[in-house]
Amino acid sequence: MLFRRRSLAVKYFIALFFGAVAYNEWIIYVVQPIYWQHMKCPHDDKYCTKIMFIADPQIQGEMAVPPPLSYLFNWDSDRYLGTTFKIALKYFKPDILVYLGDLMDEGSIATMTQFHSYVRRLSNIFEVPYPIIQVWLPGDNDIGGENEPIRRDKLEEFNKVFNQPSIITYRNISFYKVNGITHSFPHAKGDDNYKIVVSHYPLLRKSVFGKQVNDAIHPNIYFCAHEHKSKYFIKDENLRNIFTRYIRPGDEILNINHNEENIYEIYVPTCSYRMGTQTIGYGAAVLVHNDHHLHYTVLWSPRRFPSLFTYAVVLIIAILYMFIFCLSRVILRCMVVKNSDSTQPLLIQTS
Repeated sequence: MLFRRRSLAVKYFIALFFGAVAYNEWIIYVVQPIYWQHMKCPHDDKYCTKIMFIADPQIQGEMAVPPPLSYLFNWDSDRYLGTTFKIALKYFKPDILVYLGDLMDEGSIATMTQFHSYVRRLSNIFEVPYPIIQVWLPGDNDIGGENEPIRRDKLEEFNKVFNQPSIITYRNISFYKVNGITHSFPHAKGDDNYKIVVSHYPLLRKSVFGKQVNDAIHPNIYFCAHEHKSKYFIKDENLRNIFTRYIRPGDEILNINHNEENIYEIYVPTCSYRMGTQTIGYGAAVLVHNDHHLHYTVLWSPRRFPSLFTYAVVLIIAILYMFIFCLSRVILRCMVVKNSDSTQPLLIQTS
């Protein structure tokens, strides 16, 4: 009877383990797109363009956590980023990908060998199965500049690895890559394209540099990252703040008209679960009607820490069960030995 109970408990535990794995590694990702806002191009708009923004993946390096734990942490983080990215890519089918910096967590302090190994990991995580325009920007964790000096060698290496011009044009859209770390930016070309300024650092809160960028480029909209939060600012033509709003799961799609006099700066949230925030995902923008309207939302990713907590609970239950099982076997064996000793007949010697 005891054996049957133990066998049944083992079966329940195995079912619990595989159920947790199936939910956390498959079902949760299949279900997540149900909660995303519907973002597609109109059938009659041949110039419609879809843009996906990837902000602050900050893949973990080799120094934050010593091995062998670093191998496990990096594997799980990379796998999570790759899975959520592929699901968002398959759902949204963007024409352009914009990486808003802080691609690596230790890029600025890594050796060149480590730096290139992180680049290879990034290419494996954000692998795209079809030709696509990609815009790459450095962040302070890639080249320094926030709490440490700017690493010129890393800036040069970043530009070599992600070799592309500072203005990237697709159809009638121009992306202006502004570096708020080095305070450098390209000047506007003489065209009527829809101008999008992309930067790792927020720009419009820096009154002097932001005004320089705005006066030189006159962009239609700004996109930035760095703060790991999802929100947007609306400013007037003098860059005075009018309105600030956070974008949260369940919010309606943000609609921006081309003829608005106000200036929008949209903060794209981090896509990594390691950044200490529960609301993470990928920015998604659609330009429709010959770039006269921009629609924006966030493709929210499922939270990872509850899944890891589930695995921890299952592991603790398994360890406790094995401990209790082994302890009960030891106690039972001791009792059997004691009883056998007490019932053993005495040997009486006779002369």
